[in-house]
Order: sequence, then structure tokens, then C-alpha cells
Amino acid sequence: MTKPKTSKRFESLKPGGEFQAILREAIQTVEDELNLEDAGWINFSQTDGVITDQARQANLKLSRLYNATDPLGRQSIRLWTDYTFGSGMTWSCDEESTNKVLESFWDAGANKNVLSVRGQRKSSDKLLEDGEIFFAIILGSSKDSAKIRTISPLEITEIITNPEDIDDVRYYKREWADRDSKTHTTIYRDYTNVKDGGVDGVNKNDDALIYHLAYNSTSQRGNPLLLPALDWIKQYRHFLASRVAIVLALARFAWKTKVKGGQTAVNAIKAKTHEQEIAAGSHLLENLGSDTTPIKTESGASSAYQDGRMLRLQICAAVGIPEQYFGDISTGNLATAKTVELPMLKMFQSYQAIWADTFKDINNIILEHAGIAEDKRYVDMDFPPITPMDVLEAADAMVKIAGVMPSVMDTPDVQQLALLILGVNDPAEVLDAMSQESKSNPEVTLLRAVRTFKESIEIYSDWMSVYHKSSSNITAIEQTIRDYEGAVDN
Repeated sequence: MTKPKTSKRFESLKPGGEFQAILREAIQTVEDELNLEDAGWINFSQTDGVITDQARQANLKLSRLYNATDPLGRQSIRLWTDYTFGSGMTWSCDEESTNKVLESFWDAGANKNVLSVRGQRKSSDKLLEDGEIFFAIILGSSKDSAKIRTISPLEITEIITNPEDIDDVRYYKREWADRDSKTHTTIYRDYTNVKDGGVDGVNKNDDALIYHLAYNSTSQRGNPLLLPALDWIKQYRHFLASRVAIVLALARFAWKTKVKGGQTAVNAIKAKTHEQEIAAGSHLLENLGSDTTPIKTESGASSAYQDGRMLRLQICAAVGIPEQYFGDISTGNLATAKTVELPMLKMFQSYQAIWADTFKDINNIILEHAGIAEDKRYVDMDFPPITPMDVLEAADAMVKIAGVMPSVMDTPDVQQLALLILGVNDPAEVLDAMSQESKSNPEVTLLRAVRTFKESIEIYSDWMSVYHKSSSNITAIEQTIRDYEGAVDN
């Protein structure tokens, strides 16, 4: 006998137990979600890539959301920026005219949101989060310091290129709204299009130059660092929510009591204990008519850990960072730190090189506008070391190098490296102070040179003694150095 349709409908709508309700709320069908996201994802008719503009913008917004709200997403971008910029990139230049122009640009208060240590980290976060960053450089007059700003990738709606060469970018089309919700359309020149080599029907209407840095992509537009991990982050969140639902459902009942007697006996005990708060360490008194025992619940935590780890490893692979950096330090040790993390070291080195090229290009834009000759544009850029060096090992290595090549310790680059290893926050300032001291007191410089020469003589004397050669001449030279040091000190 079949049930009537109304009965089937009632059965389908009838609420189930609380446990099933929690699970239904926490778990959604993976296939349905992926099918929704697949809509408009791949378009093989496009020549610029397999991700449509609509999908790219959706990915960008999801990346921003997970960077702000998801622990794994935020940790990924945080680690990339921390290892790359740390305490910030520093630069130095020997050419006085070049140094003057760049100092006015880098130290300008209006540019600190991009060029200061805080600005460098913010720019890195934007690049990793959005997959691309658009720097707007306002050169102005030769007397005014240039300004640099960033434009949201969501506002750049079109990249206009030479019709015959897609890599020859000419313009960027920006569609944006001001605070009064009034829409605007602005055309900017690419930084390589200084002379405004136009494209038919397009003319710039803003004097700012755009420097576009695309990352994690081989096409014109960049992709977020988290793009390969977006699906896995979402499923990992659902998985953890499901685990919480299971644990909460199992934790609802901790004890069970068997009662001899009918429903009346059960109701009597329930009336005494239901929703009653019992202090910890209390005594439970009962007769042979009831038996209270703890409920043994098996939540499957061990299997759940392995299941969760499989999902987490997909996120680790997507961002290139080992799993011990995502909360499970038990998976890491000294051996893995020196071997497994070598790819991670190379990854951050390449990311530093990308930013070094970017800052070099931006500096060249500023120096070109200021009329600085190309042969005077060399700027030394130093990023903080990705992995901290052992100070004692580094000092020992420098001493050995100084023994073979004493003059190398007088070069600014080696001195700056030594100060960075020692943890000096602003090595450029310290080197500048040392330089000023040398200029104002040449005798100090001479004394240091004499002492360096003495140390070299001592090292040479040790070498000579190994071969059992006479060191009488060296001793005479040492005495001469001591006499001169005494004269200088007095």
C-alpha cells in the first residue's frame, strides 16, 4: 500500500533530529558549489587566457575576502610579505645629483603610503591579494617632487595596446566613481608611452603615467596568489564547520542513566536533573534502581585530522609554503628547515627580484623626468635577508675573508651587509655617519688603515711560521706600527 502524496509531502517537510539539522546547516553539496563557480570560468575562444574578465573580478573579490577573514589565506600573504620585505628595502646611490632627486621622491610625505616600509608592505599585500597593482605616477613640473599612487584593478576595465603588437601597451582605461557616486572615465598613458604614441580613436586625458605590475600570470592581467587555493580554502572551512557540528552534537549528552521502572520513574529523575547546573566535584548518590554512566563518544578525531590535512596540503601547495607554517609545527624540524624549505627560499628570492626590477623602473621614470643621464642612474637596493644568518658564523666568515682580502671590508656594500646581519635598522644612516666622521677626522681613518695593515701582517706571520720561515722583518714592521699608533693616539 502506497502512502498518499500529502503524507509523502509531510514526511519530507517533517523536521528531523537536531543532529541531522546541524549537519545539514554545516555541509553543502560540493558538486553544486563547483558547478556554480564553473559557469563562465573557461572560455577557449579568448586569446588572452582561459579566465574571463568576469571570473577574474570574482576571484579578486574572493581573494580579498579570504585574506581578510580566513586564517590560512591571511597567513599565506603575510608570510610572503614578511619574508620578502621584513624591515623594508633600503637603497643607496653614490651620484650626488641622482641621490638628491630620489631622496626628494622617496622621502616625500605624499609618497609614504607607497614607498615607506609601511607602504612597501602594503603594496606587496595588494599585489598578492589582487594579482596585479597599478602605480599612477604624477610627474608634475621639474621643481616639484613626483607623486605615486595606486589604482584598484577593479577600476581598470581595459588595457589598450598597439593593434599590431599586444605587448606594446599604450593606454589604460579607468572607470571609477567618486564619493558622490558620480562615474568617471579616464584614459592614462603607459609609462613607456611618454611621447603619447596614440592609437586610432584613443587619446590620453590625464597626465599621470601608469606602471602595471602583473603577477602569477602569463597574460596581461594578473591573478591572486590565492587563486589556486580558493576552492580548497572554501572546502576546508566547510570541513571544519562540519567537525564543529559533530562535536557540538556529541557534546550535548555526556551522561546516561538507566532506571528500573516505567515512564513515571524516568520522569521523576528527569525532573530532578533536567537543566540543573551541577557543580564540578559533586557526589552522585543513587540506589540500585538507577545506574548513571558517562557516554563514550567516538568523534573520529584521528581520521578527521588526516582528512583535514589532505585539504590543508592543497592550500600549502597552492601558495608554496610548507604546512608547518599553518599551525601544525609538529610536522617541521631542523632537517626540513634546511632542505625542504630551499624551494621556498628560491621563491622569495625571485619575488624580491621582481620588486627590485619594479623599483628600478619607477626610479628610472623619475630620473628621466629630472634629466639625469643614464650612466648616473645606478642605485644599489638591499632587501633584508630572507633567512637570518647566524651572527657568529657570519662574523667568522667575514674575518676569514678580511684575512685574504683586507680591502674588501672597506667597500660600502660589505659594510652595509655586516650592519644588516647585526640587526641595524638603518644601515645607510650609520654608513653616512661613518663617512662624515672620516671626512672630518682623517687621522682616525689613517689609524684604522694602519690597524688593518697590522692585522694583515699578523695573519701573514702565521702563514710564514707554518713554513718555518724567518719573521724577524715582520717583527720590525710590527714595532714600527706600534710606534706610529702611539704617536697618533698622543
